[in-house]
Amino acid sequence: MRILFSSLEAYGHTFPLVPLALAAQRAGHTVHWAVGERMHPVLADQGFTPWAAGMSIRAAFDQAVSEDPSVSSTEAVKADTVAHRDLVRRAFTELIPQAFETDLVPVIDRVAPDLVVSEAASFGAVKAAQVAGIGVVTHGFGRGIAFERDTPEVTLLDICPPSLQEPEVLTRRGRVPLRPVAFAADGPLPSIVADGDDHRPLVYVTLGTEFGNARVLGEVATGIASLGTRVLVALGPSVPVDALGPLPDGVVVEAWVPQAAVLPHASAIVHHGGSGTTLAALAAGLPQLLLPQGADQFDNAAALVAAGLGTQLIGPQAHPESIRAAVAELLAPTAAAAERRRAVVTEIDSMPSPDAIVADLRDLARPVTDLSSVPRQELPTT
Repeated sequence: MRILFSSLEAYGHTFPLVPLALAAQRAGHTVHWAVGERMHPVLADQGFTPWAAGMSIRAAFDQAVSEDPSVSSTEAVKADTVAHRDLVRRAFTELIPQAFETDLVPVIDRVAPDLVVSEAASFGAVKAAQVAGIGVVTHGFGRGIAFERDTPEVTLLDICPPSLQEPEVLTRRGRVPLRPVAFAADGPLPSIVADGDDHRPLVYVTLGTEFGNARVLGEVATGIASLGTRVLVALGPSVPVDALGPLPDGVVVEAWVPQAAVLPHASAIVHHGGSGTTLAALAAGLPQLLLPQGADQFDNAAALVAAGLGTQLIGPQAHPESIRAAVAELLAPTAAAAERRRAVVTEIDSMPSPDAIVADLRDLARPVTDLSSVPRQELPTT
């Protein structure tokens, strides 16, 4: 069977789908992937055939801003403004879907897939599958339905543990649970992790791939170092390696780490609250301090705090002293807190694995006949 995956050009939108694609590959299926070119190298390394498609989130946002001269650049970047929300809606529910539909119709014609697996924010892939008359499933990447838009007749593979998922998703027709599996490109473990003779607790720090902030990362590292732990900071692609300057002993800074391999060695994690990192930390049973920076991170952080699974510090609340106190508390958890984390690990382990879902994928993928919930984007005539 030929399967065409499609996702937005971002690690947090692409990596959650990789475990299912690898399971499809193990089952003998051929995997193609339609996504922006920034994701092509890592996907090709996994044996998938990448196809250029869609528009990057940055390009879509820039276009949305340029098309509305009444919006100032200050308003555009403030997440709590109406202008920002309108621009995000324009980018994610109009510009990106239209670009994906335009690009995917000819890709589907060339690949002739038996079905399409569309990341939940890639509405254009669902519409392209409708044009081709082939089956499609959507693949979630965290809590909720992406950008308040949904195609309820399409099967949703939901990777969020039910205890943390939003009620309207749990009752959605066609929802199928799928175990979240952490994925990261292969690479060697940093020496601070691999050193078996160093038994100090390891605190892993990351703000993900899209929200790197040298000031925040530096304050986290400075705050934690005095606890006498090992500290591993993953900078991500947007922060230069030397941006944090001199740091205390016990702190190691890396541009990139194989996160999925690091988490089993960690005693706690400090992170931005991105869906992929949050789910991976939950599956690893780690105490979490969340420092949300944008996107869905504030909602994720609030959900974990409400469930007693993490602590959050927002904006000016996060400084070296408060971070130190929060991490010290995480490293000395109560029995009740540890039990809550173990319960979520058990819950995640009980969800169907990617290999189990692949066996049913053809039956789950249905042709789309009603896209009334996703307004049709007209294709260019030339």
